[in-house]
Amino acid sequence: PMAYLINNDLVLFAAKYGGLGGTFGRDEEDHKRIFKSFNTTICEAYEEEGVPHVVSKLGGKECFDKKIKNVHGYFHLTNLDFYRSDMVVNWAKNWIGDCYLCRNFDDQAAVTVPALVLAPERMWAMEAHNFSLGVFHNCEMDNKKAGGFIQLWRKGHKESNITIDFPEARANCEIKAGS
Repeated sequence: PMAYLINNDLVLFAAKYGGLGGTFGRDEEDHKRIFKSFNTTICEAYEEEGVPHVVSKLGGKECFDKKIKNVHGYFHLTNLDFYRSDMVVNWAKNWIGDCYLCRNFDDQAAVTVPALVLAPERMWAMEAHNFSLGVFHNCEMDNKKAGGFIQLWRKGHKESNITIDFPEARANCEIKAGS
């Protein structure tokens, strides 16, 4: 996936866009922070069949009531040159404000917003590009229900084409909790 990000000059390559990633724009304050940073905000963003990137529509105050999906934060790659740029660093400062070390202003939105505003054509979802990484998170394997970890460990996960066979660990790593 890292080579794919570099070869396609992406700024954000996320395992999944939307879904369990939640939303930002929970209230007008989120959009005010976006507008302060970019002099625009996001009215909508979505994946479109046949389009390799996430599609983003921008606007002004008429969009302050819109909820926008985040990338699903359990696995994504970012282009640090993009995220270290002055405009994106300014965004991060506006997003967090004086709320040091608090979780009010989600990190998933922190990476989603600049990509949607400044470079949506360079924001791709791995799922739309047929990547199967075998990432287990929230009882899902590559965004497909997988059941509890013990069940997955014992049976594997056919839906994602991931083979889980690690007999050396099975013999040495006793699982004492889980479903």
